[in-house]
Amino acid sequence: MVSDLKPLVIVGAGGLGREVAWLVADINGQKPEWNFMGFVDDGVQGNTVEGYPSLGPVEHLFNMSADIWTAVAIADSRVRMKFVRQIQDQGRKLATLVHPLVSMSDYVKIGSGSIICSGAVITTNVSLGQSTIINLGCFIGHDTELHDYVSLMPAANLAGEVRVGEGCYFGLNSCVINRTTIGEWSVIGAGATVADDIPAYSLAVGVPARVIKKINRLGE
Repeated sequence: MVSDLKPLVIVGAGGLGREVAWLVADINGQKPEWNFMGFVDDGVQGNTVEGYPSLGPVEHLFNMSADIWTAVAIADSRVRMKFVRQIQDQGRKLATLVHPLVSMSDYVKIGSGSIICSGAVITTNVSLGQSTIINLGCFIGHDTELHDYVSLMPAANLAGEVRVGEGCYFGLNSCVINRTTIGEWSVIGAGATVADDIPAYSLAVGVPARVIKKINRLGE
């Protein structure tokens, strides 16, 4: 029965948010767990093309029952962190969503509010921080650590013993070799191959990846 399911609202009705709604439907197809109520989004009104309802701007969430679970489906790490902190300040619950077709060992730690999409492979002794997004078809190797708010776009690959700082963003098909460190809030461009450490607040692109500009620190 619907009343037995956990009520869920997704923050962000863009492409990623609608893909997360599909993820939730697949979870429910395996074992009913979530009652997806709709999206909150400051820029979307009415229904999505799939027919999912937009309930109103993000602020509307804070007028709803505190029993509602929330998933923040926004790829931009800084924006996602802002909304997650607002949700936590309100004492609300973050949903952790893992697609049934994710392959991972029993030795993976997943932070609250994380979203792991179909086809991801996460091996052993891996730690994912709070509100991490692991997109479709990503690979994360052994003994790798991701801090909070990291975003991996589809088919990003991290080898073993990689260290990733808070808020990093990895573009489509990017690749990081083993025993490499990516400093906090850095961006790795689509298709880039990281063979050396990348300092914090950097944009790195190319094969091999090279830093081409610095990124403003938070609050600047």
